[in-house]
Amino acid sequence: MNPNHPANNVERKGDYLEGKNIWLGVTGSVSCVETIGIARELLRYGANVTIVTNKAALELVGEKALEFACGKPIIKEITGQVEHVIAGHEADLLIIAPCCATSLGKMVNGIGDNPPMLVALTCIGAKTPMIVAPAMDKNMANSDIVKKNMKSVTKFAKIVEPIMVEGKAKLPSKERLVAEVCKVAGPKTLKQKKILVIGGGSSEPIDDVRIVTNKSSGLMAKSLAETAFSIGAEVDLWLGNAVHTIGEWINTSRFNTLNDLKKMIDKMKKYDAIIVPAALSDFVPDYTKGKIDSTKAITLKMKKAPKILGNLRKKHKGPLYSFKLGSNIKDDELLKKAAKLLKNSDCVIANHSEAMGSENSKAAIVDKKNTNWITGTKNNLSRTILEKIDAELS
Repeated sequence: MNPNHPANNVERKGDYLEGKNIWLGVTGSVSCVETIGIARELLRYGANVTIVTNKAALELVGEKALEFACGKPIIKEITGQVEHVIAGHEADLLIIAPCCATSLGKMVNGIGDNPPMLVALTCIGAKTPMIVAPAMDKNMANSDIVKKNMKSVTKFAKIVEPIMVEGKAKLPSKERLVAEVCKVAGPKTLKQKKILVIGGGSSEPIDDVRIVTNKSSGLMAKSLAETAFSIGAEVDLWLGNAVHTIGEWINTSRFNTLNDLKKMIDKMKKYDAIIVPAALSDFVPDYTKGKIDSTKAITLKMKKAPKILGNLRKKHKGPLYSFKLGSNIKDDELLKKAAKLLKNSDCVIANHSEAMGSENSKAAIVDKKNTNWITGTKNNLSRTILEKIDAELS
């Protein structure tokens, strides 16, 4: 790729696919118009992207647009360079997105009559990791033949199920597809480890209409959950109030109050590690049934809220990481407050209130032996936290 090509200068989101050769097969579904975005999203994680397409796809999306997306010529025919053979040797992963119903049938029955199918058959034989993302009309997707073919494809590839909307079986988001690529082809730091992230803000009712809550955006929880997924973990996210959209590939359960969360903890399954960036209520107001008269001033009575970490510690014996937020205090005082949480936590991530809602953060990672300050994006902080957990679990 020419170093001055725009594809070589996309804003990076991570390095999970650094140096990985990702082949992107494009077949004749109208969803192939999404391929440009998928290719660019792969580049944002460091992948070297090769697009291979058939004639049906090129009738729907332009060749030049696809070349622009990946920064190099696409493969639209098999030549004397035996491109499909090269794929079997060089591809770290093949993702076919979109995969039309016809292409599903061809892969299952060994029909290699176009470039994507030849590449697919070669990668099947080479045991190259594969992801298949079907996209078609809803009625086609619901046919017994297509369902049978999808089941057969799972013998050699991971199927990313389509989203059923507007009478169509549509491709999931490019973010979902690339997250799956990262999980399969990227670092296996937390492979098959079960991670629980508890994040967002809790809220407590004043009356039947009003609540007391906080400014938590849920961004740190989002970053931790999505990063853990991308490096191989099986992730559950318990989320309170949050303003950021969580990836639909993250298994998410919601809570509102501390009591909601306590009930979830009581029924909690076993996890390898738990991380708690949640901003949980420190005080709970006395509840008034109905709606308080808004024409008069009121005085709220607040009682100290129970701490959840103790409940978690009783139920969970593996790594337990908590967060401590300080406001208008110096670093030394913040670290003293964080150290107190080590009674029920193996590690505490301490930061200042300026980090709330921000993409960047200055945080101290405090355990019983060391304190290390980290400055950077929340994705970088998440990676550091998760690598520390991996070291403890190894």
